[in-house]
Amino acid sequence: MKRAVKSILLIVLGIVILVGGAAGGVFLAYRHLLHERYGYLKVNFTSDVGFSIKDLAYGEDPLQKYDLYLPADGSKAEYPLILYVHGGGFTGGDKGSIDAERYGEYLASKGYVVASANYRLAAEGSSVCILDMYEDLLSAVNACVQKTDELGYHVTEMATTGGSAGGCLAMMLALKEPDRLSIPIRLVFEETGPASFEPELWGINTADEKANFVNVLSGKSFTGEDVGSAAYQQAINEISVSTMVNEQTVPMLLAYGPLDKIVSVQAKYPLLDALQIHGVEHTYIEFPHSGHGLSGDPDKTQEWFGVMEKYLSSYIPVK
Repeated sequence: MKRAVKSILLIVLGIVILVGGAAGGVFLAYRHLLHERYGYLKVNFTSDVGFSIKDLAYGEDPLQKYDLYLPADGSKAEYPLILYVHGGGFTGGDKGSIDAERYGEYLASKGYVVASANYRLAAEGSSVCILDMYEDLLSAVNACVQKTDELGYHVTEMATTGGSAGGCLAMMLALKEPDRLSIPIRLVFEETGPASFEPELWGINTADEKANFVNVLSGKSFTGEDVGSAAYQQAINEISVSTMVNEQTVPMLLAYGPLDKIVSVQAKYPLLDALQIHGVEHTYIEFPHSGHGLSGDPDKTQEWFGVMEKYLSSYIPVK
């Protein structure tokens, strides 16, 4: 059952993994879509623009590493930091993905310090859950702040971004316990991140299936008899960013596609409702002809990056 539940959550930007020679074709097509999708961010990242430092450790686990992208100009007194969190269904993905690299190089070329972090992943036989990934990213940010200061790039505030599972974790960093970070978060911009893990929103309806779904994500050990209990609901709330919104929530830029077959299209509505109820500044951009990879609406892609630029200049500008 746990394996079946995890398969629902394999958020890998729409790849359907096939066997044999077909898999190579799908992979190449996927890479082409990523290059097209993030073409706006392509820059000639030469030494006069910026540089990167790879595989910096923030913990003892092999996955607890991050990459830094730094602007060539290191003369400023202060810099804003942007953390990119990769997707992959909480079970895969990597800090060196095309989207992470594009964001890192582009934003560094604009004067930002950028970090792209790996984190421990859920796998068969592993007890790692979303809360462990969240803890990893808290540690990654705090280690990054210390490291960049040593390098002469003093960061004083930050934004978080990511896609899919990474979008969920980027939001969680900003909403759950932001005071645990060594610098304040000013903005979140994310794509297709699941915002609620209420099982019904994912089409999961029997008590046993609900319990297993929540267990895999939260690291708990509920049975069907626990469904509906206060402890069961608390476990859902602890990993559902829609329940964490309040009047102090930072501005958010969000993108989703109604044809998404990987992340429930219903899971975004509790978040959008909460942002509205609490009066949080936000922009929701829907990609009407797109699924999880948001590849069906080139005009909306241009809109997304245009609004992203405005949010960055408004809420976390390079000074």
